[in-house]
Amino acid sequence: MDEAPNYPDRLALATLDHIESGIIILDGARRVCFWNQWLEQHSGIGAGEALGCRLEQLFGELPAVLLDAVRDACEHRLSRLLSHQLHPRLLPLHCRAASGRGGPLFHSMLLRPLAQTEGLTLVQLLDATNAVRRERHLRDKEQALRKVHQHLSEEKQYIDTVLKTISALVVVTDIQGHILSINRSCEQQTGFSEEDVLGQPLKVLFSIDSFNRLLEGPWQYDEPLPFTCRMHNAAGELMHIRWTVKSVGEAGQPPRYLIYTGQDITERERADALLRLEREILEMATAGEPPERTLDHVCLALERQLEQCRVAVLQLAEDERLRISNGPGLAEDFGRRLAALQTENLLRILQPGLRDGRLQVFVAQGPAPRWQSWLALARDHDIAGCWLMPIHAGARVPQSLFAVFPRQRVHPSVHEQMVIQRIAHLTALILERHLQQERIRYLALHDPLTGLANRSLLNEQLLRSIHRGRREGQPFALLFIDLDGFKALNDTHGHDAGDAFLAALGHRLKTKLRATDCCARTGGDEFVILLEAVADEKTARRVAESVLRLISTPLEWGGHALQVSASIGLALYPEDGDGADALLTRADNAMYGAKAGGKGCIVRLPG
Repeated sequence: MDEAPNYPDRLALATLDHIESGIIILDGARRVCFWNQWLEQHSGIGAGEALGCRLEQLFGELPAVLLDAVRDACEHRLSRLLSHQLHPRLLPLHCRAASGRGGPLFHSMLLRPLAQTEGLTLVQLLDATNAVRRERHLRDKEQALRKVHQHLSEEKQYIDTVLKTISALVVVTDIQGHILSINRSCEQQTGFSEEDVLGQPLKVLFSIDSFNRLLEGPWQYDEPLPFTCRMHNAAGELMHIRWTVKSVGEAGQPPRYLIYTGQDITERERADALLRLEREILEMATAGEPPERTLDHVCLALERQLEQCRVAVLQLAEDERLRISNGPGLAEDFGRRLAALQTENLLRILQPGLRDGRLQVFVAQGPAPRWQSWLALARDHDIAGCWLMPIHAGARVPQSLFAVFPRQRVHPSVHEQMVIQRIAHLTALILERHLQQERIRYLALHDPLTGLANRSLLNEQLLRSIHRGRREGQPFALLFIDLDGFKALNDTHGHDAGDAFLAALGHRLKTKLRATDCCARTGGDEFVILLEAVADEKTARRVAESVLRLISTPLEWGGHALQVSASIGLALYPEDGDGADALLTRADNAMYGAKAGGKGCIVRLPG
């Protein structure tokens, strides 16, 4: 018979109920210990029904890859990421009815054992439904366009095609590739008239030599030849053109002309590139990449999307100055000079855009003397302006902005504005998600009432100190603290008073101890302090005495003075033990010796 599941601390996991992703916590026997509201909504299974059950008991038959991943995580402590691209069928979840769309909910699943816990495993489900729908929509559009193009190429004569696709770019050349004619659409896109280009080679018209290379390769003139190239239109914007080349001539004779028909596929290429970038960012976030590395990747990817631009992430520091936090394509000198030039006037100018979350465009020109230093910086680094887009990631995340520095064009195109805004929104979601994950990790290692380390973090720090002590010969001390009279305080003033006292005590201890020390709450009124680099018992006792005075200091609460004393057990490494259990047991026994000796004192057991 299976043992009862080891349920986690509900108070520590309370905030997980409101995260906009699925959160499951499994014990070592693969049974559910926690089931949040997101899963209740999308699975139809309540938390009460799910607790204590295995996933296969809740959903019936599940994919083998999912069951194997759960078994590896719970039994062998192995992390695993199941993406919706490779594993489209995981849990049978459905979109919420309030969204207006039914159907299955596509999702990825991250399984990660929780460190320093008794066999607990975190399972996080991320909704990828919208991304799947976008990919399918783009794929359907591409397939439809390909079918139309194939139909026109196979079923009609090329002259009919030219007449019916008058909006396409049409170029007629001789067999050597010299231009004989271009249509009106081609004139509008390139900015050249037909008279300007007559007799010129195609590479002069489009500033590319792809056309000449076509004639060098093996090609049957009676077969249409498709290819894709990039070119700039009359406005200087980059275009992606899908061309088809077909020869024209009398039957049985060598061809006399080549006709090039081009379709503008810029929007499709842009949409595909943007979708790839969004997928890359989401995959990095799902894989747990640090935000710094993700933001560096986003900056470089945006530079590929936005031609002739440099991209950086600026962060509004506590001194209200913008500093470059991520800018892999920018010179270090640029960041230093940018920080030195900022004034209060600049922040006033930026504030409306920061508040409204809109894109702001600044031009590197102007006669005012106050801007001359900025213009010099722009000239030195070949910058024509700056486009700033706020990244609104919530109140707990420092204010950040995307800064785009174009080299030539002053104002962004509609497409560039859309790209910057979408990536800024996605980046905000990634930063918010990272903050939530950090909060989860914090709750897993800290006591929620006092903010001190919990038993798991204490054991981790203690093992690290033991390894350092064995390697470097560095001693340390443990103080095992039990409050005297805390139960009477609770009985007299209530548990709210007791909680207030414990929270205040936690704050006092954190401010009193060094950053290298570790103070943990291990029970209701029990605390353990790990003192790093303590040379001898005299030093440890001096710290313990200051802790006794700190604990006995009254706390004003509701018109009452809350006061307790404490008994402290002292243990030194390596004299009192060279292992974590031995040291904790030694300090615990010494604390009971202090209790027996009259309380309010410090005891170290004799060797």
